[in-house]
Amino acid sequence: MAYSPQEYLANKERIKAAQKRYYQRTREARLSYQKGYDDKNRDQIRARKRKPKTGLSEGEVEPNNETELN
Repeated sequence: MAYSPQEYLANKERIKAAQKRYYQRTREARLSYQKGYDDKNRDQIRARKRKPKTGLSEGEVEPNNETELN
């Protein structure tokens, strides 16, 4: 069965609309789960963000532990 250009565009639009609805629905669910997690673990998250700084003196640069590929 061959598609006519009109059928192709109609199906393309229909699929795009369905994908957009699915994305919106799952996005709202993801955000609500994330908010619930954040609310439940607020203290741990704050503690993780407040890492103590090492005692670097002025002009001293923190060592880079990443390896470079040449």
